[in-house]
Amino acid sequence: MTTTSTAPAPPPTVAPRRSPVRGVLIGVAIGIVFVLVAVLVFAVTRAPERGEDYLSPTSGSPVGARAVVNVLRDQGVDVQTASSLAGVRDLGVDPAEATILVYDYSLVLGSEQRDELLGLADRVVVMDPWDEELPDFAPGVELNLEAPADVYPADCDLPAAVKAEEVDVSPFAYDVSGAEGDATGCFETDDDTYAVVQTRTQGTEVVLVGFSQAFTNGSILDAGNAAFALNLLGEDETLVWYLPDLGELDSGDIDTPQSLTPPWVTPVIVLLLFLTLVAGVWRGRRLGPLVAEKLPVIVRSNETMEGRARLYQRARAREHALGALRIGTISRLATTCGLPRRSTVDEVIDATALLTGRDREAVADLLVDGIPTGDAALLKLSDDLLLLEADVTRVARGR
Repeated sequence: MTTTSTAPAPPPTVAPRRSPVRGVLIGVAIGIVFVLVAVLVFAVTRAPERGEDYLSPTSGSPVGARAVVNVLRDQGVDVQTASSLAGVRDLGVDPAEATILVYDYSLVLGSEQRDELLGLADRVVVMDPWDEELPDFAPGVELNLEAPADVYPADCDLPAAVKAEEVDVSPFAYDVSGAEGDATGCFETDDDTYAVVQTRTQGTEVVLVGFSQAFTNGSILDAGNAAFALNLLGEDETLVWYLPDLGELDSGDIDTPQSLTPPWVTPVIVLLLFLTLVAGVWRGRRLGPLVAEKLPVIVRSNETMEGRARLYQRARAREHALGALRIGTISRLATTCGLPRRSTVDEVIDATALLTGRDREAVADLLVDGIPTGDAALLKLSDDLLLLEADVTRVARGR
């Protein structure tokens, strides 16, 4: 009787203790990643904001409005600019001879400021008014969904619209069915819904324009956009181009984000960020040294094959086992026949049948089509695959 001795496994070794600074750095890195992800999510999900030069009378960019302003000045219109309501007042324009264009995208003006604005000119053109502005500028008119981009015909008697005939825009639309005063709609997008609405509020003519982009340098030459813009803004001797800045919030009566935020929100956010950083540092620390143990285990390939075969047998996965055998056989046959690696199974079958002189259908049935009905049939197919591979090898080598 022969006995075999097994060499004792080497004792486990303890990995060298690493500096705790590494764990702290990992925690800080996790905290930084968290902050970056939060900033990225905020940047992606927040509402898009228009740039500072949008509709700017001095900007020559595609979203600026310098082209319209320069043409109006060439036609004799005195174009004045203002960024605050006080600036509009200081201009001292004659209300009967002035038009005020106001574009309050950030809604910094309050109701009192809008009421005052209506008294500074007999004609006010409001660009892209939103829900908060409509009750003050045009009571009863409601904002509808944005209409699709299209060329809209005038279909009204507003002089600027009649001269333009049509505009090429993607407008906001305004429902005038509930307007408290007389309202004239132009460029109809739906029933009682228009892209331009002319009405009268507190004795002042108010024109709501739902397509400010038509006044920009990049779109002014489309369709009748230029004719509409120039005739709408050039009716009076003076045009005040009023783009309210955020400084108006100090004197306005609308709520700011700071005033709407409860006082406990900021401390809670700071506390959550601090706890997140602490948790990152805590989880980043090592919970003791790692133990590296060398395992002198060698698993022979035939043991792996036999173990997998037993699993296939226990699961009665004959087709799966046969598929693995066929894949290996087809790969080796392709190499023996000198076929390229990208050869199809049909090409391997044709080459095998040609070399061995066997019937192609028989080769195809052996390599692809044949289905074993039991373990005995599976063993026979396996043996037939070995014989086929041996025949091909013998013929290919000229034996």
